[in-house]
Amino acid sequence: MAHHSFSTAQAAAGWKTQTREQLTYWVPEVDIKGTLPRDLVGTFFRNGPGNDSVGSTRLTHPIDGDGLVVALTFPGDGHVHFNSRFVQSRHRVEEQAARKMIYRGQMGTDPNSLGANLGALIKTKLGWEKNSTVLTFRNPSNTNVYMWEGKVLSAHETGLPHCLDPTTLETIGEEDLDGTLKLRVLGAHFRYDPHLDRLVTMSAKAGLSRLPSLQINEYGREWAVKSLQTFRIPGLNYAHDLLMSKHFYIVQITPFVNVSTVDAYKFFLGLTSPGDAMRYYDHLPCRLVIIARSPEIAQRVLGGKEWIEADIPEPCHIFHFGNVQEILSEDADGRSKVVGLDLTAVCLGKKFTMEFENKIWLSNASKAPGLLTEFKVQLGADPSKDKPKVSQRLLSEASVEFPAVHPYRHGLPTRYTYMMASSDPKRPHYFTAVLKHDLLDDKKTKFWESEGVTGEPCFIPRGGYSVVGEDDSTRREEDDGYVVVQVYHPKKQTTDFAILDAKTMELLATVGLKHHVPFGFHGTFTPEVFRAERAPPSLIKARI
Repeated sequence: MAHHSFSTAQAAAGWKTQTREQLTYWVPEVDIKGTLPRDLVGTFFRNGPGNDSVGSTRLTHPIDGDGLVVALTFPGDGHVHFNSRFVQSRHRVEEQAARKMIYRGQMGTDPNSLGANLGALIKTKLGWEKNSTVLTFRNPSNTNVYMWEGKVLSAHETGLPHCLDPTTLETIGEEDLDGTLKLRVLGAHFRYDPHLDRLVTMSAKAGLSRLPSLQINEYGREWAVKSLQTFRIPGLNYAHDLLMSKHFYIVQITPFVNVSTVDAYKFFLGLTSPGDAMRYYDHLPCRLVIIARSPEIAQRVLGGKEWIEADIPEPCHIFHFGNVQEILSEDADGRSKVVGLDLTAVCLGKKFTMEFENKIWLSNASKAPGLLTEFKVQLGADPSKDKPKVSQRLLSEASVEFPAVHPYRHGLPTRYTYMMASSDPKRPHYFTAVLKHDLLDDKKTKFWESEGVTGEPCFIPRGGYSVVGEDDSTRREEDDGYVVVQVYHPKKQTTDFAILDAKTMELLATVGLKHHVPFGFHGTFTPEVFRAERAPPSLIKARI
């Protein structure tokens, strides 16, 4: 693989602040290189931190930055529309008006002195002050953005999501989904059930004086509530992502988050932060939690248990899962029974911390790179009594993150996973490529090498919603579609969006911008087009 010559400082500039609150325009045709597929129709939404400072306060870590949502619209006529806008959270609005940072960040950015923190903590404990701004963590709303039934939601994981106008990206306000978000938070990750046609969301809160809470909701069309469940699972002090199969939800109990009263006081005093405290604790368990999707499944499949736990052999932290499929067996009467699970995830090893390494990547990837791993879970003959057995296998030695699979195949067998990746073993924290991993044939695993720094790849199935629930054996194969990925060019300090053939991983087109878009986190694609005005006519070259 080709290795890049840009410097660490040049790459780190990808996090610098987007200075314009909103930027919207049609990309000039001349800046669209290659052949833009005419059947690529829809809107790619992407979210991430858009600033590296608030007022005069420099952010300690990008995760503390305010959400900057980008919408890249493909009308299908050869044109591309670009729109970006900051999420107008309450915290951002107040700080912009004050021209200074008021609220602290989860990753250690704190505008207050130790004395101010101590004073606010004492006042709060004595009941002299409620809802102190000094002790309040900001909701940056910067992690993901997605659409369901007319609502575009920007989400973090420590507060309510924000509802956005899909055309203008204007912030409409905080969204509690008609009061169904009982924990008053919404995780950034979700799953789509292609058989029941449901959106599955998760919310999680750690516990000190109480058990941790995990709420998983299922919504149908028009946001009809299909299921609302809250689980109190000991040790589940952090959950960023989940898996969903026909019968189960799956999350991880991580050994990298330790919750104690002493730690809480340190957080409030600003002596450390939740991000700083994320490291390996050898006394904590590392487990997969397999949760029944309904009381009926709990009774029929898990012998009456709401969930069962399975120890992971080699301790790791999982931010992001790939996908899961259930392993079935038939009994003597020909009835199918779930006997196991096969799932994938990006795993971070024992040396993992949230160090902002070289001001480039969110964690210490040079010491603990993310590795695509397969877990096979064998359920006991009686799941209510027999503990599951787990085996794990490394699928790729490449440093990867942000795995993406076919968006309409959650819980179904999937062969391909697309990830941002490093193709240089000496620089695992330089994500310059996209890796397409083939679960069935390692020899068909492919890299696409960019000319800059890549973001999360988004797989877009050809045919849009028409392929929901389709098998590989029908009209379209699983990898029949496109991959859209953001690429930052460190030397030019500009951003492109690359369109790849998801089957061959060949570059089809590049949408070039005259400016940079700060590095992002997660995004989604919808086959719906939102635009306030018609695309410009094709230009006729002037003859002078």
